[in-house]
Amino acid sequence: MTTEDRLSYCSSNYPIILVSGLGFHDQHRLLNYWGNIPEFLKMHGADVYAANQEAFISLPDNAIKLKFRILDILDKTKKERINIIAHSKGGLEARYLAGRLGMDEHIASITTLGTPHKGAYLADIILGRLPLPKFAAARLVNLYATLLGDKRPDSLRSLVQVSTQSVQQFNEEVIDSSMVYYQSYAGHVNKHYPNIIWRTMANIIKDYEGSNDGMVGIESSKWGNYRGIIQNENALSVSHGDMVGLTHFLGNTKFDAKHFFLDMVHELKEKGY
Repeated sequence: MTTEDRLSYCSSNYPIILVSGLGFHDQHRLLNYWGNIPEFLKMHGADVYAANQEAFISLPDNAIKLKFRILDILDKTKKERINIIAHSKGGLEARYLAGRLGMDEHIASITTLGTPHKGAYLADIILGRLPLPKFAAARLVNLYATLLGDKRPDSLRSLVQVSTQSVQQFNEEVIDSSMVYYQSYAGHVNKHYPNIIWRTMANIIKDYEGSNDGMVGIESSKWGNYRGIIQNENALSVSHGDMVGLTHFLGNTKFDAKHFFLDMVHELKEKGY
């Protein structure tokens, strides 16, 4: 690939915003959610931004923060629309943004990765089946979120909002916009996955919703144009964290997330987004 080809490979018509999932700040100095993905995309011509939303606030509140972040980016870039690539719960926030906050005219596409579009049975298990002192645990998680930078963390509410019952209601209330292109990808942890913790989580969830990425079922990950299971020739098993490069969390280091994102953004460019 020549320098000219490299600099135009991901030069999509509209800027890209990366929306992280539950429990993380995407640019925290100690927990870098996206790793080297943004810089790698920029090296190939993409105009990339982080959403900078909070880790443990409610889905609607994060969607509102995302709205103003996008409006600021569009003002700076003088573009009319944006491409959203969202991981996990971030995908629900992106859909809420388009379907309930009137931002669909400013969104060209929403790509979701491992988003629990039909809810996460893992949340159901934690909320209803594990013998945890939930309110005490939530206070500890909220303290952690405050240290990350959350202003008003509510970890228990955030978890409830990705439960199967809550997302069922969400889907009844949040309607897709015909102005937005929706596509989705899923992960899959199989018996050959290199880490026993992810394999154990996947086996627990499998009893409730079949094959999954260690947190979210494949069927739940499907929304809009379903593009299939994320994998490459070196990594046939990709966890919920691997798909965005979080391999340092006991992940599959054979999966190259940055090249997966590279091809994904290139395809958006080729589609005219």
